[in-house]
Amino acid sequence: MRVTYILTVLALLTSLTVQNAWAEKTNFVFGVHPFKSQTVLVQMFTPLMEYLGKELGGEVKFKRSRDYESAMNALISGEVDISYLGPAPFAILDAKYPGKIRICAVVVNNGKTTFKGVIAAKEGSGVNSIKDLTGKRFGFGERSSTLSFYMPAYMLMEAQLVDSVDYEFFGTHDKVAAGVLRDKVAAGGLKPAVAEKYLKQGLKIIAESPPVHEHMIVVGPNVSKATYEKITAALISIQDPKVYTSIKRSLTGFAKAQSSDYDNLKEIIQTVDAKFPK
Repeated sequence: MRVTYILTVLALLTSLTVQNAWAEKTNFVFGVHPFKSQTVLVQMFTPLMEYLGKELGGEVKFKRSRDYESAMNALISGEVDISYLGPAPFAILDAKYPGKIRICAVVVNNGKTTFKGVIAAKEGSGVNSIKDLTGKRFGFGERSSTLSFYMPAYMLMEAQLVDSVDYEFFGTHDKVAAGVLRDKVAAGGLKPAVAEKYLKQGLKIIAESPPVHEHMIVVGPNVSKATYEKITAALISIQDPKVYTSIKRSLTGFAKAQSSDYDNLKEIIQTVDAKFPK
């Protein structure tokens, strides 16, 4: 009888432990790297967070990291469960911690799951191509950014200009554009949407990068397989476009993706990091 009693108590404790663990999994933290202000990012991602909260039967809270590095650390440490992540941060994390960060879905932008970065200069500056940047000063955004650092840095390397170009980091795409327009730098790396925003102010696009896969929604190592699959299914089957157009008007949904889609970017990052030590 004593053995039966002990087994019963153990079974109850196991049941309670499982229930408590499951209860903790109904509340999630959604992380975003700081490519815009806190207020703007909350507006952009609230529809998606509310949608995922309903699909998961819980609550999804917002967290903006202070920089790209912090966003990556928060995700791998489990401080953040779900994240909107850029291609380069994912490629960096996947190379360092294979399989720990899982892609739920990639954004579809204007019907495509890939995008390109651009290099922009100022109208009337005499800089009309990458070759014209010899001996000039170049502007990057954030050190871990795909389109404001890795792709333009790779393009400079391909053009064999790295050793003849001085450079500085401005932090954000908009600050890079402002740096070009104010003649602080001769050109800078930008995402197309930001470059286009400043065309009427005198910015011009002089080069495009090779295509890379888009931003994605990922989950960290503490998210269960079942929850990961739920999030993936929920993203692929969104019916209300407002859930994703609040992030960007040109988005048309989400699509399935896998880590190997970013293998070419991993190679670019490795090449660039060897020339631009952190």
